[in-house]
Amino acid sequence: MAILHERFAEINSCEYLFLRDVTEPEENRLRLLVEEASVSGMPTSIIIGGTEIKDVRPVLSTDASRLFEISWNCYIAYSVRNESYAARDEYDEVEWGQRVCAYSKSRFLDYISYATFACAEHPGTFQHIGLACENHVVDIVSTDSPEIRRLRPADTRGERRVELRSE
Repeated sequence: MAILHERFAEINSCEYLFLRDVTEPEENRLRLLVEEASVSGMPTSIIIGGTEIKDVRPVLSTDASRLFEISWNCYIAYSVRNESYAARDEYDEVEWGQRVCAYSKSRFLDYISYATFACAEHPGTFQHIGLACENHVVDIVSTDSPEIRRLRPADTRGERRVELRSE
């Protein structure tokens, strides 16, 4: 099987990401659209709460920015958090990744073990994938390997199915 983190390498190469859409196109299927962004414009100053912050530049997406679709045919659970209230927990153990990462141990996996009857026997081996965007943090637990497609600019390599690593 292909190594999962290699398939997310293009998304992980993005300096900034924005979550543009979260949908369930069919029952218990999950589709995320994430868009690359970059720093643009001239530095400026802003005042927040009476404090001036200098050399601020906006982070924006353009029509030339890469747009990715990440789809799971089935999931156990997912969560979307406002990035302003999300914090990394020292308890969590990241196997690989930065923008998109895989957790070998996490509070979200612990929550899944308490809130569901999902286990290695049923529905099978599953993995926690985290996606850190500029305004959102998305956590997905699934036995299913996500499909990743670059929608813009067009991906001439075609659709890629990501395989979960074997234990």
